Amino acid sequence: MVELASKIKSLRKSAGLTQQQVADALEIKRSAYAYYEIGKSFPKLSVIKKMSALFNVTVDELLSEEQEGDLHANNNFDLGWRTTDGFNQLSDFEQSVLLRVRLMSYEDREKLMEYLSTMNI
Repeated sequence: MVELASKIKSLRKSAGLTQQQVADALEIKRSAYAYYEIGKSFPKLSVIKKMSALFNVTVDELLSEEQEGDLHANNNFDLGWRTTDGFNQLSDFEQSVLLRVRLMSYEDREKLMEYLSTMNI
């Protein structure tokens, strides 16, 4: 059985994210996230849902007994979030914004795009 702790640690590392970056995106303390990764505590369902969006996997995939290799095969994290794609070259603010956009619903992303299109930037 593969635990949630090892899955989220593996997904975080494959995405090239730090514990702090994930914690910030999930709006929790880094220590709380670290406890999830070592299996010392279990996240609330609301946090699990955010993790699934952030790591681009389903809640079922996170909580299932599926092997890590199979989970990585299904993971579509090729959306510019890897360290090798320059993500870590962005400022902390820029990283935070991008990670939070990743957690937005489709409707909220559409609203954001509407708002941005009205700005003169």
